[in-house]
Amino acid sequence: MRTIRRVVVFGTIVLTSITCLRGAMAWGPHPRITKAALEVLPEMGRWKQALGAENIAALEQYCWLPDLRGQDLGAFYADDYLLIRAMPRHVGHTMPSVQEAFAPYYWRALQALRTETPANACRQIGPLLHFVEDVGAPPHAKPNCPHHSELENWVNADLIVIRDYHPRLLGKTDEEALRGLLERIAGLVAFSAERAERALPLVSAASPDRAKVEPIVLESALESARVTADFLYTMFTLGLKPQAKGAGLRGTVTAGKFPLRNDHGARIVLVDTDFATLAVSAPKMPERVGWQGTYEFHDLPAGTYRVLAYRTGSQMTLSPPVTLTTGEATHLDLALVPTEPAGNIVENPDAKLSYLEKGVPDRWRALTVGGRTTWTSTTARVTPKVTYRCGAILQDPKARVRFSFSVAPGKKGSGISIVTLNLPTGQTRPAELRYTADEHRAGVSVHVQTTKPLSESIERVWVVPEESSAAGPPHP
Repeated sequence: MRTIRRVVVFGTIVLTSITCLRGAMAWGPHPRITKAALEVLPEMGRWKQALGAENIAALEQYCWLPDLRGQDLGAFYADDYLLIRAMPRHVGHTMPSVQEAFAPYYWRALQALRTETPANACRQIGPLLHFVEDVGAPPHAKPNCPHHSELENWVNADLIVIRDYHPRLLGKTDEEALRGLLERIAGLVAFSAERAERALPLVSAASPDRAKVEPIVLESALESARVTADFLYTMFTLGLKPQAKGAGLRGTVTAGKFPLRNDHGARIVLVDTDFATLAVSAPKMPERVGWQGTYEFHDLPAGTYRVLAYRTGSQMTLSPPVTLTTGEATHLDLALVPTEPAGNIVENPDAKLSYLEKGVPDRWRALTVGGRTTWTSTTARVTPKVTYRCGAILQDPKARVRFSFSVAPGKKGSGISIVTLNLPTGQTRPAELRYTADEHRAGVSVHVQTTKPLSESIERVWVVPEESSAAGPPHP
């Protein structure tokens, strides 16, 4: 391996990070709105029995998922539930662009309730839960609204209580309920846009009086909670009602180790369908196994499928055709081979995985300027004081690769370190450098500048932590 030049600062980089920091540019009371809605749901005993009290309570955190896009959340990535075939790219959170999100995430949440484990189903409700609540924020309801932060955070979350509200079913069938939800959302948008108009003169004053603004924003928060209660009641009623018996599919997945982050699950996809889920880690990892987990589907349509599995640190695998029969549970084990080099923390490092959008590599995004495209990977979490091997093998000798080690959101650091890997013209041999993350570093992303498709530009890229250099425990 050839050692490439040292760390340099490389201009302005658009990082895949938390796009709206909590308490700064996000509808601040998301968890309290969710909690208020859950407190008034009828038949809660039934929902808890079906989904588990702990999974329902976790909705107070899953409602944040779209504000955490691209983030590593421990056992899973936020994008495991945000990026779906019907919504392969992240969507805006304000009117009118947010309207694109409602129908795709509605159908995906219903599907998860009917075919996946309770934990996966509740996580998959998170994106739609967030967007329903989001349009209740005055600056989200009114397009191009100024004073965004004040109008979604100047509110006393403790006052978001709707104990006298009785949630209503938005429809008796899936299609009717979607129409009812969209009508309810339209009413919420109009309600909160009017509150934005009332609050703007107050918050725009030279010395704004927060005490006068808070009651107006609270009105929107309370209405958001009422709409959320209608949504959750309808989603649980339809998604958990008895249905015709389908086919089951379950199995064990083994994979290579994900260094310092081995609690992550594996993504399981039924190819050319919208069915997907996350395999969860085994409570106790067997000896001589990098990682092992289990997955399960229930009540799938009978038929013949191919099953795709992928996990960071391993190569994806595709099963032979498997036939599922109504009333039977088929067992299918899947084995994933470790990446080369082992322990690579970059998602889809060879750009061969293209499940979400045909011809576009999953977990990469592209920006084209002047005929040249820069592909940027999803940010991978890094541990301060750990040394990382950063490298690439190119197919396009003219491609340029660089590694961006970013500062944790909200944490003051020494700027953004950009590790640049330059390959001489005409060289396609492996190239690698090492970088020790300082105390400010939280994530690393890979940037590939090329005029060709990404899969034709790289054979693979990698970022591998040297675990022997770890000082102290990994990130929680």
